[in-house]
Amino acid sequence: MIRHILVAVSASTNDALLKTAIDKARDTGARLTAVYVVDTMPRWAMMGVEHGCIDTPQMVHELERIVERRCSDTFECEAWDIQTRAITVPLQSRSVGREIANLAVQLDADLIVVGAGRASKWRFWEERMSDVIGRCTRRTVLIAMGTQPSGRAHDCAMARADARRAGAAHAKAV
Repeated sequence: MIRHILVAVSASTNDALLKTAIDKARDTGARLTAVYVVDTMPRWAMMGVEHGCIDTPQMVHELERIVERRCSDTFECEAWDIQTRAITVPLQSRSVGREIANLAVQLDADLIVVGAGRASKWRFWEERMSDVIGRCTRRTVLIAMGTQPSGRAHDCAMARADARRAGAAHAKAV
């Protein structure tokens, strides 16, 4: 039985991962937590500071706020009937996968939803994030593919979203 779902989001603007997690949470009646692991001092930010771009760390913090706001907006529009929250966590271990695995243990998540990611041919020694999470925890890992709905399913989803917005506007007016 799935009671808590942890979804690992990235800075990508594709919401297919979040929508997959929302659908799974709605089907199982589980709580949903979206987590964004933030590397507070990435290599590219430090190189920018060395070359005179002192506002690069501020850009990292702005990206963090944008991702958290995007998750909250998606939850407000799509997951209004599910208990949700969006959090950001600083990167403290060596990899993002290990950080997500540690957080899944702390939050007692039953299912972890991650994106498919992109394989790199020149970094063949690196493990996929889903493999790292599966190895570090004994939780189920769901790999969500990044496809957007099309056709009738997309039209129905848009109609539901419009109806929710209209209902929310009517409730505020009353």
